[in-house]
Parts: sequence; C-alpha cells; structure tokens
Amino acid sequence: MAPDLHLCPCCASHLRVPDRLHVMRCDHCNAELVFIREGGVRGLALLPALETPVPYSDPRRRPHNIDGHDLLESRRAVVLQAAERKRRFWSLLFFGSVALLGTTVLAGLGGADTLLHGSQKQLETAVLAFVGAVFTLPVLAYVALYFHGRAKLVAESLRRWTR
Repeated sequence: MAPDLHLCPCCASHLRVPDRLHVMRCDHCNAELVFIREGGVRGLALLPALETPVPYSDPRRRPHNIDGHDLLESRRAVVLQAAERKRRFWSLLFFGSVALLGTTVLAGLGGADTLLHGSQKQLETAVLAFVGAVFTLPVLAYVALYFHGRAKLVAESLRRWTR
C-alpha cells in the first residue's frame, strides 16, 4: 500500500508520508515538517526554525512517546520565548532613544531660552546647546523610529506562531 499524499505547507509540493514518520524535510524547499493527527484531521505542519540547539536532541532526555503535535508545541514555545526576548530588547532600545530624544529637545529649548533671555556670559553655551539639538534631533528621531520598526517586526513574527 502506497503512503498517503500530503501537501507541503511551504511550497505546496506533493509528499508521500509513511504512517510511522513524524518529522521530515521537504525535498523541494527543505522546510522542516511534522506530521500531525488531531481531531480526525491529518496533515503536515511547518516546524519553526530555531536559532539555538534543540533542547530535546539528547536521546536520554527525549520522551519515547512524543508525537507530532507535542513536537510542534514545544518548538513553538521555544521560538516564542526567543522572539519575546528580542521584542523586549528592541522596545527597550526604542524607549531609551525616545528618552534621549526628549532630553535633547529640553536641552535645545533651554539653550534657545538662554539665548533669547540670558546674559552675555552664557551666550556661547546657549548657542552650542541650541545648534547641537537642532542637528542631533533628526538623527535621534531616525534611530528611535528604526528601533520601533525592529520591535514591530519581531512582534509581527510573534503573531505568526501564536494562535
């Protein structure tokens, strides 16, 4: 009896999956796939790629009765934890750059106020603060928007693996 035909979720190529096979790679796109049987539905699901070593790769730590659904859930949890750490990192950099941006705005406003209403002794410092703020504000705004974009990109990739 020939194995059943299933479609690869990445490239839609036809794959023959034997009954005893749980994890495989697609011959066409090299995607790592897992065969899942749940609630009367059978099919292939894409396993998320890991940046770290697989925690259950040691045969002594691997449970003997793991099926495709458990493998998919454990891999999804590892990917979600790593992506959440990255999102927090980029968000922290974004809020730090926004704080630096606010400090620069306040320094520029203080320099402008001192330039308009201050004494002649503080004129050079006021001009330096105002001109420095004017030239660094666009760069800091760009950096803050870059960090915000990275945080949003990681959050979007998180949404891909959540239900």
